[in-house]
Amino acid sequence: MKVALAPGLGKFVRTKIKRGVYRDASEVIRESLRRWKAQEEAGWAALDWLEQGIQEGLDNPEMSGGPGFWRDLRKELHSEHKNGARRR
Repeated sequence: MKVALAPGLGKFVRTKIKRGVYRDASEVIRESLRRWKAQEEAGWAALDWLEQGIQEGLDNPEMSGGPGFWRDLRKELHSEHKNGARRR
């Protein structure tokens, strides 16, 4: 696999190697991808947690707000999560 980096990112990789933090560019890229993957997985876990809370609100007739509130909240949170993922 061949990867082209913007000049600033290439300099960042070279600096990490020069300082002895990583042995080569592949190691830098692997570590970056592992961190990115972990960050995304944490985001999905948070979304699952929110979804569970919203479902509890929908299932409990004694919760304030009513079903419309919980459906609107679900829609808003999913939209924010989707838009937040795009900004990265």
